[in-house]
Parts: sequence; C-alpha cells; structure tokens
Amino acid sequence: MFKTISTLFRAQVAEAEEAIFDANATRLLEQRLREANAAFEAGKRDLAMVLAEEAGERRHAADIGTRIAEDETEAMALLDQGKDAEAERLAGRIAGLSDDLKAHELAASDCAEAAHRIRRMLESNARLLGELRRGLATAKAAAAVSRANARSLSAAGVSESAIQEARRTLDRIRIRQTEQRDFAEAMDKVERDPALKSSAGAVARRPSETDPKAVLERLKARRSPPPTPGN
Repeated sequence: MFKTISTLFRAQVAEAEEAIFDANATRLLEQRLREANAAFEAGKRDLAMVLAEEAGERRHAADIGTRIAEDETEAMALLDQGKDAEAERLAGRIAGLSDDLKAHELAASDCAEAAHRIRRMLESNARLLGELRRGLATAKAAAAVSRANARSLSAAGVSESAIQEARRTLDRIRIRQTEQRDFAEAMDKVERDPALKSSAGAVARRPSETDPKAVLERLKARRSPPPTPGN
C-alpha cells in the first residue's frame, strides 16, 4: 500500500514538474518576442516621423529657392534702373534667404541619412523577428511531442519508470537548451546590429553666412550692359 501511494506521489510530482516546465519553457521566448515586436513597431513610427520631417524641410527649401529667384530678378531690374541702394537692400535679403536655404537643405540631408539607417535596421530586425517566430513554433511543437510521448509511455504501462522519467527529463533539458540557444543567437544578432547602436551626438553644422556684397556683385555681373548713348 505504501509503495503504491509512493509511486502515485512520484507520478504526480513528475506530472507537475512537466506541466510547470512546459508552461514556462517558452514563456520567456514569447515575452522577448513581444518586446522585440513592440520595438519593431516603434521603429516604423520613427521612420515615418523622420520621412515626414525630411519632406517638410525640402518643401521649405523649395519655397525659399523660389523667393530667392524672385528677389534676384527684382534686384537685377533695380540695378538696370540705377537704383543701387534698393538693389543692395534686396541683396541683403537674398543673402539671408540663401543662409536659410542652406540650413533647410542640410536638415533635409540629415533626415534622409537617418531614414536610411532606420530602414536598414527595420529590414534586419524583420528577418530576426521571423527567426524568433519560427524558433518559438518549433519549441512549442517539440514540447507538445514530448508531452504526447510521455503520455503514451505512461498509458503503455512501461515498467522501467525510473529510466523513462530520466529520459523525459533529458528530452526536456535538450528542448530547453535548444530554445535558449535559438533565442540567444537571435538576440545576439539584434544586439550586434550596428544600426541599433546610437552614436554620440553629432556636432551641429552651421552653414557659412552669405555676404550680401558678394550677392550684389554677382547680380551686377549678370545684369545686361547699360545702353550706350545715341543707341
């Protein structure tokens, strides 16, 4: 009687151990996968934000370029009329607009570089997420097969219970080791991705200021030569 109760107790303990192990063996991998997927979605939002910022900077640059062209046309007309003072005033405004244009073009270029870097990171992480999902599916399938095998052996009335229990334990250990190794390799790829490592803050670049006098001289050189007397 005592031997029977002891055997039943060991069976219950073994089943409880198996249930706890199977319930938690893939839980960590599932949680890491959820976290990685959340980070991936956040990265897509960051990419959209950077692309929108780039579009805005390029739109500002185009508008400023139009204003510069209009002011240059007006300044050249003033020079033709001999109104150098007014032309010089416009030259000063053109110089300021030229500096603004350079700043917006530089910002747009920085946004484009950031968007390219984020896109490469997302492409790499998409592949890694696929590997994690496949690894999780494999681990779940292996755990299900292990449980089915254990139930089959128990139903068949295997007499060498100690050996079978040791074998099942070894199978579970191997499955867990495979899961951990798959997860560790995938996460190592993510961590070694250079696109994920944030660099130190880049030193701000300031475009050189445009000299209004240089603009005025350029416009004088471009304007048509004044008509000669008698023509």
